[in-house]
Amino acid sequence: MGVANKTQRSRFSKVFGTDLKDSIWALHEWNLDIRNFSIYLVGEAKDYGNDSKLSEPGVEYQMASRLIKNLQILATLDPVRVILIHMKTCGGSWEEGMAIYDAIKAVPNKVVILNYTHARSMSSVILQAADKRVMMPHSHFMFHDGALEVSGTYKSVITNVAWAEKEKPIMEDVYINRMKERGRYRRWSRDSIRTMLREQMDKKEDVFLSAIQAVDWGLADSIFDGNWDQLRKRFPRVIIAKKT
Repeated sequence: MGVANKTQRSRFSKVFGTDLKDSIWALHEWNLDIRNFSIYLVGEAKDYGNDSKLSEPGVEYQMASRLIKNLQILATLDPVRVILIHMKTCGGSWEEGMAIYDAIKAVPNKVVILNYTHARSMSSVILQAADKRVMMPHSHFMFHDGALEVSGTYKSVITNVAWAEKEKPIMEDVYINRMKERGRYRRWSRDSIRTMLREQMDKKEDVFLSAIQAVDWGLADSIFDGNWDQLRKRFPRVIIAKKT
């Protein structure tokens, strides 16, 4: 448990249980594996009813609230031990996604995100918050401008559209900051990378990258090779390109 004292260990042991049965219950009920310092960032349970598409609920307030709590629980137990986040979500709410992004960036622990299926839309942004971004071999990466749904008075619609325009550069900056650290575009100027990203998004509704391409672009650090022991180790060295 690292720096956690006996009182802390005792308190958390009572809450989370000490046997395997209790640990499995906490994992499925709270998406928290406290023994292995892991969090599952996945869509919350949903009653699909007659929905034949079985749509994933995506990033929303329940996911964000639970992730924030789980991060703080682990950081309180040990602010040094590496946290592994298993992420499997199609994306979703911009506001709730940025709450997750900020929470990951703020926690004192090193954070590894292991991405399953797809890092797409909002989850492609969340991935960038990790100290180490790892793609499953058959997962993919997707970014786009996203959808905007607004209803209400004429003034409220105009206001929300104007606000959405102000948030676009934030998403681009998140990508650019990581792309300047590594990958084929790291020696490009920020303006050049922004122009390239904007051209891609203007040309295509959704811009898809394979796991290999995501690493090549600097939007991920590596592809998981099945070595669980090394997953929390050997963090990538950040290489900041000189201004051009």
